Amino acid sequence: MDAVQTIVSTGINIHEATQLSDELSRLRATLPKARFLINRGEWGRFKNKDMAILLSQLKDTTYDAEDLLRESDDQALRQKMEDADRSWAGQLLSSSLNLAKTLIRGSKTRIKEAQEKLDKAVADLEGALNSVGLSIEAVQHMPETSSVVGVSQVFGRDKERDLVIEKLGVRSMIGRNSQRDQVIELLGVPLTRGAAARAKEKRAAATVTGTKSASSRTKKLKGESSRAPRLDEAKCIGNVSVLPIFGIGGVGKTTLAQFIYNDPRVQAHFGKRRVWVCVSDLFDKRRITKEIIESFTREEYKSLFSLDALQVELMEQLGRQKFLLVLDDIWPNANDEWESFYAPFKNGPKGSMILVTTRSPNVADLVATNNCKPIQLEGLDRDIFWEFFSKCAFGEERPESYPQLQDIGHSIASRLCGSPLAAKTIGRLLNMELTVQHWETVRNSELWELPHRENEILPALQLSYLYLPQELKRCFAFCCMFPKDYSFERDEIVDIWVAEGFVVSSGSTRLEDMGIRYLDDLRSRFLFQTDPKYPNRTRYVMHDLIHDMAQSVSVDECLLMQDLRSRNERRMLYAVRHMSVEVADESLKSGMRGIQDLNKLHSLRFGINFNVEITWFNQLSNILYLSLKGCTVVKLPESIGELNSLRYLDISYSGVQELPEKFWCLYSLQVVDASCSSLKAISPYVIKLINLRRLALPTGCSPKLSEISRLGNLSRLRNLQHFTVGTGDGRKIGELRGMNQLSVALLISSICNVKNEEEAAEASLVEKRYLQNLVLQWRKKVTSLVKSSENGVLEALHPPPRIEHLSVQGFGGDSFSPSWFRLESLLTLRSLVLFHCGVLKNLSIPSFPSLEALTLSGNIRLKTVTILGGSTGGERMQHASSSSSSSNGTACLSGLTHIGLYSCEDLQNLDRCLSPEYLPSIKSIEIDSSSDLGLSMPVDSFVGFKYLQDLKIHCKLLCPQGMVLPPSLRRLSIACGRSPVTNLSPSFYPIGRLARCGTSRYIFAHEAVPAVLREVEAMPMVKEIADAQWCYISCALKCADR
Repeated sequence: MDAVQTIVSTGINIHEATQLSDELSRLRATLPKARFLINRGEWGRFKNKDMAILLSQLKDTTYDAEDLLRESDDQALRQKMEDADRSWAGQLLSSSLNLAKTLIRGSKTRIKEAQEKLDKAVADLEGALNSVGLSIEAVQHMPETSSVVGVSQVFGRDKERDLVIEKLGVRSMIGRNSQRDQVIELLGVPLTRGAAARAKEKRAAATVTGTKSASSRTKKLKGESSRAPRLDEAKCIGNVSVLPIFGIGGVGKTTLAQFIYNDPRVQAHFGKRRVWVCVSDLFDKRRITKEIIESFTREEYKSLFSLDALQVELMEQLGRQKFLLVLDDIWPNANDEWESFYAPFKNGPKGSMILVTTRSPNVADLVATNNCKPIQLEGLDRDIFWEFFSKCAFGEERPESYPQLQDIGHSIASRLCGSPLAAKTIGRLLNMELTVQHWETVRNSELWELPHRENEILPALQLSYLYLPQELKRCFAFCCMFPKDYSFERDEIVDIWVAEGFVVSSGSTRLEDMGIRYLDDLRSRFLFQTDPKYPNRTRYVMHDLIHDMAQSVSVDECLLMQDLRSRNERRMLYAVRHMSVEVADESLKSGMRGIQDLNKLHSLRFGINFNVEITWFNQLSNILYLSLKGCTVVKLPESIGELNSLRYLDISYSGVQELPEKFWCLYSLQVVDASCSSLKAISPYVIKLINLRRLALPTGCSPKLSEISRLGNLSRLRNLQHFTVGTGDGRKIGELRGMNQLSVALLISSICNVKNEEEAAEASLVEKRYLQNLVLQWRKKVTSLVKSSENGVLEALHPPPRIEHLSVQGFGGDSFSPSWFRLESLLTLRSLVLFHCGVLKNLSIPSFPSLEALTLSGNIRLKTVTILGGSTGGERMQHASSSSSSSNGTACLSGLTHIGLYSCEDLQNLDRCLSPEYLPSIKSIEIDSSSDLGLSMPVDSFVGFKYLQDLKIHCKLLCPQGMVLPPSLRRLSIACGRSPVTNLSPSFYPIGRLARCGTSRYIFAHEAVPAVLREVEAMPMVKEIADAQWCYISCALKCADR
């Protein structure tokens, strides 16, 4: 619409411009109805093939209309940016005339055609829906995410787990009784039985279960053999045994394998020689072998390309130490490749095991060595399954309170084949509304009646998809363009969704935050799950069955090309919107040139190490997401500047060294990820990318960004980590004024260049509510009085109210007392650092409730530290420098766990500051000074700290003789110069480490040596440490008399 307004404002072609405006508005107004019908039509696509075709047609025309509207907006933005530096007359001629010609004469016909096609597709699908009376709508509200996420991932599999662990050769008991009992108790095994009885019972259970596993079952896959796989008696056993687990998709094979892989007994048995590889539906021997090698070596192997070279390296890495290898989800296409893949393992170290999971009994029969019978994993037993299913469906509610729902629930549960995955997805769907109407709607869905293989749970998963809110369906289906077992990093996939236009804005909420809500919603429905390879990071994976379901609902939109056959499996390549190329096959290249003809593509990504030809995507005018991550491309062409719609470019880990000049004309770009790439410099023209939300640069480029003028143009940028204040135009601190989307961390350096309080206020730091970590750096350090205005500058640099970490460096004021440095303004502050504020004399610290760490370093003139207590009325003070100050018994910094005082040479007294009364939760105390402090400490200064674990005192004349230490202490480091400590008196025996005890010759009294002392470091003068306990501290011999 900006384009039309530009034309109208010039008075040129007013009549045509008005018509164009009306037609664009009409096209835009038709889209909500089209999207509503798409959402409604999803309910009939699985049963009615004709409706599925009409749905596909409506989707295609809807996306075409969206492309046209986006192209209009992008063209208007480009013209606006190119006109920014021209005179008004120049803008009138170039912008108005050229834009009028482009949009009116070129786009008018296209808009009319798009409208006609969209109207027809809407009418066709609406008529079909009305003819069958389909009016079911998806549940729109976001469900709560707390009720079932915590359900155990392993339910009712104790016997199977123990059987597999027994076959791995792992003993059921660990040597130490306490650790053994702890592990066994966590596994739910009674602790009252004797070791012999337990071992005998386990062997018996293994025999029975193993026999049962190999026998015929009551539930079989339709059309497949009714017997369990038989072993080929002629099959040769190598040193490495192969144990397969097979069963239908979603029955819990992978979860059981993960549980075994992470079992403490398995970890103790195989140590670090455990490797996990997801095989999935393409058995790529080279990729799998390479991943195994890299897991052993913890290094990336880029130089090895041939299978022969990789297998030679693998045999070298197998060595002599036993290992456990898990090959998860092998498909039947591995039949022709297995023998050559397994060859390097035949002479591997004895006692090694390969654990395989597969849906196919034939694969299990193929890979099993004749000392390992395949284990068939069936659905959970009825009673166990109902218990698990009811936890998912009722959440924290009591099932007994809903007798009608229990009856309906039993009926639904009987259709889920005992599958934990189905229990979680359908249970979560039912949990959204605990009403009879909702539960009966699920039970009576026609999806249950569609043809499917016996014991297949696809109808349950499809139901979960249908009940997704409209905006989540596109996000979910899009993800099937990535290969199975792909690890989705949270911020990355959310940024891609935003770039694709899937995320709908809501009030003042950022699109990124809405996207995170979408992902959390999908996780709560178990369509995504935490990636077990990264348990402590926000990374997620799709279960392979969920991935299959996503592919089934996006059949004409997403294409995952993993081999040459992928191109022939799709009949409607012209309609593909999202495409991923995962195979680095040279024979594929001849056909890849056809990519440039797929002008409807929105997304295109290539696999790691793919040799991309840059001409392939030059004509993709609708491309929104382009990923060359890890590709061998070293230069981008100038023609990339013609991809006006591009929102997300990923060149991370690639060989790209520079970006072409026309690249900076991609004004719609939201994300540029060049992290870990070969990029050498960042152009000053980056400020033209006014829609940029995230810019990730390699380490060498990041500092250069902070020196670019007029960064304030990037008002939507979230991740500017460093801003250097300058004195010229475009370099002042006021550039930060509108950058209120900045998130996580920001370092502002060279604040000494800010002239006064008014100039500092232009930064509007208090408005940057997404910042968590703020560093204010005037200069590296200050040792003499500087500008008196720095107190005013500090006053104006008001941090945002939700800041968690605040660091101030090189501040030249003599006191730190801005009005915002109070409890009410910094309620979430967790750490405070004052570094090299060399003129600072007095410091008053409010009783911040969330403060966990306090660090004062290099503040060489600091004399007093004052803790302010009380949040209202008069404030109570405790002075670290005054012996007359007193306390009323209230803890001031109750959450503080660490305090560090370094090179604060003028401190007068610490007995009040370092008091258990004021710091009741302290765990770590470090005092380090290179010169004599003008203070002393009583012998019992530390004994009252009940939670103190780490004590470090490196300070001359500070340590008293006979200092008493608390019973909680674990690590002690003392360096007291010429004042030796001849007797430390711990009232305990847990200390595990001694370090740098200076000139001390006698560390402990003989009767008080810590019994678990393990490590002694840098103690050159130590002569004696209680001979009676020498067996624990023999390493001290290496330190004596050095």
